[in-house]
Amino acid sequence: MKKPILVAAFLFCCLQRVWGGVDLAPQESLVAAKQHADLTNDQPVPFQLDVDFVAQFNVPDRGHLTLKWEAKDRWWRKVTVDEFEQIEVKNGEWHYTVRNASFTPLAIGNLISLLGFGDDSKDFIAKKEKQRNENGVAMSCIQVERKGYAESSRNVCVSKASNDILVDEWKEPPDEQRREQYSDYFDFGVHRYPRKLERLENGSQVVAAEVVSLISAPFDDSLLTPPKGAIARRECDGLKHATAIKTPEVPYPRSASSSGLMGDTTVAMTVLTDGSVTDIHLLGRATRSMDDATLQALKQWKFKPAMCGSEPVVTDITVVVSFRLSN
Repeated sequence: MKKPILVAAFLFCCLQRVWGGVDLAPQESLVAAKQHADLTNDQPVPFQLDVDFVAQFNVPDRGHLTLKWEAKDRWWRKVTVDEFEQIEVKNGEWHYTVRNASFTPLAIGNLISLLGFGDDSKDFIAKKEKQRNENGVAMSCIQVERKGYAESSRNVCVSKASNDILVDEWKEPPDEQRREQYSDYFDFGVHRYPRKLERLENGSQVVAAEVVSLISAPFDDSLLTPPKGAIARRECDGLKHATAIKTPEVPYPRSASSSGLMGDTTVAMTVLTDGSVTDIHLLGRATRSMDDATLQALKQWKFKPAMCGSEPVVTDITVVVSFRLSN
């Protein structure tokens, strides 16, 4: 019987140290470029970022994001698109989320990740460097690795003239192509940030964002008050993330395999402090039979919960189940 390929993607980053023997020139160039684009890196003053975007849901929808930032553990963010609205608050170790839906759409997660492309400089390890010319622009493309990610052949391309990051492209198993593009950089204090950002999946645009305003602005402490009905998650320094210890196999539905159907089911779920899972929601659909098989199997998954020191904490993860027929 044909079986699906399982790819589990956790909504967190794993801190990684620079390995011995790494070529320091591309490593230093990459880290410098990312930190230069990271608005929260050594930022001396509070700021407000406003972004208009188009995200692919069932159809392309226009939305707006506002980020009010004072420090990495003191910020407020609001996203609206169509009828969806979400507000997030970070206050110390606590992250609060309130939204008018049972889950955050995958497109919103992609948007937030796209805007924060510079804040993961320590996660990337440079391996090789090649020169490339794209649309008349000379770039240094650095092959990188990230510990804890199920991706391969990742390349980050930096402008040779300005050292701005222009392209970040990678592959995710089994056969997904990802590409993020950044352009029209401008100066903001000690940083440079692109006005235009875009994410493509398998050649199709899924998010396009444009910065409409980025200004220094005082931060209102009242924004840190948790919204009524907010979901609370503790995010401590040194957090040990949830680890799957029991993952019953997802069966390939006979009706789908016999018809040659393939697809990806993307699921969001919460890992509780006892390692069980709850709040399972479909973020991206394949066929109904594939989606049903995935949901039934994931209910049986078991984890070693995330830990803040010796205390287990609740965490949220995303799992992608890819159904592919072998040749």
